[in-house]
Amino acid sequence: MTGPRVHLERTGGSGPRVLLLHGAGATAAVWAPTLAEIARRRARWEVLTVDLPGHGRSDRLPDYHHAHYAAAVARAIPPGRRIDLVVGHSLGGLVALSLADGTHGIEVGAAAVLAVRVGWAEEELAARAGRAARAPRVFPAPEPARSRFALVSGISADADTALLDTGVLACDGGYQLAVDRRTAADPPADADELARVAARVTGPVRLACGGADPGVRPDEMSATLGHPVQVVPGAGHHLHVEHPAFVVDLIENALPA
Repeated sequence: MTGPRVHLERTGGSGPRVLLLHGAGATAAVWAPTLAEIARRRARWEVLTVDLPGHGRSDRLPDYHHAHYAAAVARAIPPGRRIDLVVGHSLGGLVALSLADGTHGIEVGAAAVLAVRVGWAEEELAARAGRAARAPRVFPAPEPARSRFALVSGISADADTALLDTGVLACDGGYQLAVDRRTAADPPADADELARVAARVTGPVRLACGGADPGVRPDEMSATLGHPVQVVPGAGHHLHVEHPAFVVDLIENALPA
């Protein structure tokens, strides 16, 4: 079955297969600190990273329901082996749970979910819809576009230019972010939808978030997704950038025996 092209990168060895899914506005580049920590430990996992549809180097979708993200990612996975563990951050966490529900043609052993937000204020939803309706901002040079992508994605502004450029496109008059603004056109999944998706997952699920994440409440995340949340004291929203060693520990502990 054909579908939108999803940019996928594959690193590592022939051990357990781990899929890493980034959050809204980001690209696979945000996993660079995690990949570096995996390499430092000489873990022999096969690691797959993707740019979600509508982000970075992947094609766009007609709409961005989490099941459509998951279906597109599932079609891009190399055949022949299951995903032993899918790790998702924020939006990627919701997509990870959707992938792990057994309806997308791939077998997923377990899921690890980072920093999924449950509640949104009305003014936040209105601002999100407003951003989706506006024309993309055009920057006169690549540097401010890279800085904006770094801010949106959580990646370090001092990261390698090649990583920052995954989130930037040349356009008429300059440069813009690569993310499709229509990814924010629909409201994010509410607590009821999140709970329904999580309830369909048959394998083990681990949850984590930062203790200083302004948008994620561990008690809400736990109550909605149905599992305890491991909280990293003082950490913000982007655990995989701020604390890659913690994320790799989580992967090691979450991989099925």
